[in-house]
Amino acid sequence: MSLIHTLLPTGRQRDPHVLTILFLSCLAAVSLAACRSGIDFSQPPDIVYGEDVCERCYMIINEARYAAAYVTEDGKAHLFDDIGGMFAYDNAAAGDVIVHWVHDYDTQEWLKAEEAHYVKADHITPMGFGIVAFADQERAEAWAAEQGGLVMTFDELLSNGP
Repeated sequence: MSLIHTLLPTGRQRDPHVLTILFLSCLAAVSLAACRSGIDFSQPPDIVYGEDVCERCYMIINEARYAAAYVTEDGKAHLFDDIGGMFAYDNAAAGDVIVHWVHDYDTQEWLKAEEAHYVKADHITPMGFGIVAFADQERAEAWAAEQGGLVMTFDELLSNGP
């Protein structure tokens, strides 16, 4: 005999309180599960340098200044060893991306990719895309002048690819 049959006697003896308790227990379980699945899109994903693998090329991610990531609607973090690799993969995959993340080239701090300023130059990056990001536009312009590069926006990289 199942647990439900034990809790729900047949005939006129059925207690309406048992149904209420069972319903509230199920509701509490569902609510708890929903709370646990809450995803914080305002925080960048963790990358374990020297261990985590790039989603696009399957190489180990070693350098924060070139690393990038995006998080999809389902909460999955997609990690990349090169900013250009992230844009190339995103253009090809066309998933439900909620937020993109890149690192500032100088400080290696995470930035929301939409807020960063990019330089594409003849600069060696892990996959050869030559794209680096800066939090500050003036710093991006200065670095572009030093390297002979082109300052680009997030939208330009996303729509045109790296």
